[in-house]
Amino acid sequence: MDALSVAAFEERAATAEARLSALESLLSSGAGPADSAALTELRALLVAAKEESEKEAVQRKSLEDEVAKLRYQVLHLKRAVRELEAQHTPATR
Repeated sequence: MDALSVAAFEERAATAEARLSALESLLSSGAGPADSAALTELRALLVAAKEESEKEAVQRKSLEDEVAKLRYQVLHLKRAVRELEAQHTPATR
């Protein structure tokens, strides 16, 4: 997943945290049971968003590692091709 997707998940998590804080302040000021249910629902959403964000971060790290390995392989393959071309170029002229 790309950085845009991770940023979107982080933004959703931040929004959920802000809403959770607002609901917690309402609950502490004597809000009713309906607000408590909303708070519970919001917490569940926040936990789900956080887990999804963590999965995406792990996947992103894995992809970044794979890209680094592939770049390393490409570097050595290019070097091998240049060496082979250098060996065969004088013989063909």
